[in-house]
Amino acid sequence: MEEKENDPQKKEPEKKENIYDEYQKEKDNSLSVKENQKINDQEKENKIESEEGENPQEKVKRRRRGKSEINDRKYLCPDCDKCYLSGPALTTHRKTKHGYGNSGEKSKRRGRPKKEGLSEGQNAQNIFNNFFNTELRKNNINFEEKNEEKEVDLNDMKNNLIKIFNNCKEQIFKDINDINEYSFYNLIINNWDKKEEERFPSEERFCFSGQIIKGENPIKLDNTYNLDQLFFNYLKEFSKKTNEDYLWFMTKFIVLFRECINIKRKDLIKPENKINNRELYTQIYNAETVPEICNYFFLEFLEPYDGFGLNKDESIHLIQHFCYWLYINHYTQSHLTLLED
Repeated sequence: MEEKENDPQKKEPEKKENIYDEYQKEKDNSLSVKENQKINDQEKENKIESEEGENPQEKVKRRRRGKSEINDRKYLCPDCDKCYLSGPALTTHRKTKHGYGNSGEKSKRRGRPKKEGLSEGQNAQNIFNNFFNTELRKNNINFEEKNEEKEVDLNDMKNNLIKIFNNCKEQIFKDINDINEYSFYNLIINNWDKKEEERFPSEERFCFSGQIIKGENPIKLDNTYNLDQLFFNYLKEFSKKTNEDYLWFMTKFIVLFRECINIKRKDLIKPENKINNRELYTQIYNAETVPEICNYFFLEFLEPYDGFGLNKDESIHLIQHFCYWLYINHYTQSHLTLLED
């Protein structure tokens, strides 16, 4: 009886591998994995290079062509012989560097336009410097020598102050019986004819900072002018640059502005700051916060009395000039905007 060739019951004997063969097989498999990994890495690298520039989300660094590399720069500028990679780049170059317009024609105006006008600071300084050059304010006396300035006579200043005191006595000088009791009058008269270096000796030049009077004890500032002394210095300096009529107006303005400050801020004076018979705000404190009181001066001090006869528009110009003078001389950190006449 013949045996069936395809007998499922019959199995081929298993082929046994020795230890060396197993080791060699594992080694070959390990090398194959490493080679496959290298191939995969290379394929990824090639894929990134091929997709460079095509996918905007891929942030791939690329080397930028230098200006010295002229390969593929087919667009030549006829004005300066520079080469570009594209037509738009050449067009932009010709617009910015050679002044060509959108139509391709060369514009008459090249480069940045010149700045017209002055800066805010320069304009304010010019208005300040030319303040006393107008017909209303300028000194009309012709001098033989250039740069000579008129010294105002002491008696003229006395007469101006007496006239102002008498005209305003009922409104603001009710508590003063005689002008000789008026401290600001005495300060002006006693120093008017003195040389600048002789006015206000060092022992008289001190005051307290008006910047922090609301919250803390004011700091004493040595060798610093108080407000009364600054009012005098301003009046003395510009009395030489103006005519008699405007000097009268300016003196009256200074007196009224001083009295306004003393009325408005009398409650802010610290009792311990009253030194050497100085009891008024303008005798004790500096000018740091003076610009803050300008609105009160016009709206609440002058208006009830019809401005004490002062022209309102001219008073606005003058108070701006005074505050700017304080600012440029570092007596205050703030200033009002100067307006042209």
